[in-house]
Amino acid sequence: MKILKILLAFTLAFEQLLFPVAGLFAQSSPSADRNFTQDLQGPGGDEGGPILDSESDSPPPSTMPQGQMPGSPIESVQIGGIPKDAPMYEEAEAVSPLERKIGPIRLKGAPLSTFLDVVSAQSKVNFIITEGLEAKTITVFLRKTTVREALELLLRVKGLTYQRIGKSQTYVVQKRSANMPNLITKIYTLNYIPLIPIGSIGEEIASITAQDVSSGQSNQGGGGPSGGEQKEGESKESPIAIINIVRSVLSKKNGKLEVDPRTNTLIVTDVPEVFPQVEQIISELDKKAPQILIEAQIVEINTDRMNELGIEWGGSRGEMAYFAGPARLTDYGLRPGFFSGDQWKKFFPKTTDISDSAGSSGSSGESGASSVDPIFSTGQQSSKGVYYGVFSLAQLQAIFRALISKGEGRYLGKPKIVAMNNKTALISISKDAAMGTQSTVSSAGGASGSQSTGVERRRIGLVLKVTPQVNKEGYITMIVQPSYSDAVASAITVQGQAIFDPVSRGASTMVRVKNGQTVVIGGMLSSTESKTVKKVPLLGYIPIIGWLFTSVSSRRTNTDLVIFITPTILVD
Repeated sequence: MKILKILLAFTLAFEQLLFPVAGLFAQSSPSADRNFTQDLQGPGGDEGGPILDSESDSPPPSTMPQGQMPGSPIESVQIGGIPKDAPMYEEAEAVSPLERKIGPIRLKGAPLSTFLDVVSAQSKVNFIITEGLEAKTITVFLRKTTVREALELLLRVKGLTYQRIGKSQTYVVQKRSANMPNLITKIYTLNYIPLIPIGSIGEEIASITAQDVSSGQSNQGGGGPSGGEQKEGESKESPIAIINIVRSVLSKKNGKLEVDPRTNTLIVTDVPEVFPQVEQIISELDKKAPQILIEAQIVEINTDRMNELGIEWGGSRGEMAYFAGPARLTDYGLRPGFFSGDQWKKFFPKTTDISDSAGSSGSSGESGASSVDPIFSTGQQSSKGVYYGVFSLAQLQAIFRALISKGEGRYLGKPKIVAMNNKTALISISKDAAMGTQSTVSSAGGASGSQSTGVERRRIGLVLKVTPQVNKEGYITMIVQPSYSDAVASAITVQGQAIFDPVSRGASTMVRVKNGQTVVIGGMLSSTESKTVKKVPLLGYIPIIGWLFTSVSSRRTNTDLVIFITPTILVD
């Protein structure tokens, strides 16, 4: 056993002595130099770069677009290897030369020209170094990356910059200006956040309903001053939340943010230290939001009940009889000879003096004998110039009423709408109803004014607003705001014309339900009851027999509105 232990210790010591010696022989091996040089120069001929040797080892392409140096020109279309200007409607270059893969690169204390030579050999990109930069040394250990990342990371450390020449694959490497800030520009394409401004609820209601033409009701859907009133020097607040959030993390001096709604992209220009935070914000917020199908069932039940019982005497206003006395013309105090003769003795004119007008008056009276004039009574004139009076009992009537009527109406609507998470869905069923007439008097320069008469309208109907929010457990929190408005006849009239009063009913609540459950909103009940009693004076108040001279009319109207809302989460 002692001999075995001695042999084992001797073997371990000998193995530790051989490893350094083997490393020295490997570094001085010509084959190792050839492999290292081949890694630096890349494969020759038509073979791809080192990164393309194994498809499985290549990392997936980054979902975040890479930045482009300021002042870099737009890449052109390459056809057959010959540069060609891109036409107006032809797509630009699909992949920039700077997006080509390179690596591995291992250099220590090498000149800048050597580093660019290695990059050019692996990516087929040409570089021109300005005078005075050849002596700059660089140490780099890169595995697999792109030309853009290598240039931006390494040249930025050395205070250098690069710019493309025209639409070629040649880039000029030069020294960055001392007063020029180190800015880069990156383009971020948003997948789920729209860069289109979303209007307010008032603007959405105005866009889906008819224009309100009532006086003083101009632009009800507006909601504040327009964006064009922004004064110079003030911070411009965007209606899109993601833009305001990204702007809050940019540097105040150099940070710039532009939006391209057509491609739904953000163009950010700032110092490199800001972009990690910008990318984190975009990756956290630009996520797929769930969609909710909202099914609403609206039921409105109208119940109308009317009872009429009793005996109604006379006309609609209780008329029993009508008497209009006789009448005669007089010109006392105005006839000729009243002050100088004896005509003052006669109160009425002579019959012969009014006989000429009797015929015309009588003819008009005959045509209107059925009507009673408050001055000439029936219009019939006697030979003595007296207009006959009238005593009429035509209104003396008794109407026995025994009627019970009952009506019921039901309105049923089943609208459906799909809404995004935390986005208000709007359902409107309305009309512009005439409430009454309005008159407008306009005058100019003291001249007589002109009067125009129009109709005042008010929007009535049903408006349902639902804002859903989905949580991780599958529950849906909703803000439900139904409102219903109607027009009822007013008890007063204006210049003999009927007018209407607007009546509104509504509710606002926040509820939490499971996916597919139904929420019921009810209790928006409107009840109207009226009762009219008509009695004959004195006789209607006599006990027992008073009901023979009494008529009772009662009417009750009930309107109940019930809304059923069922939210369902849509699964992609």
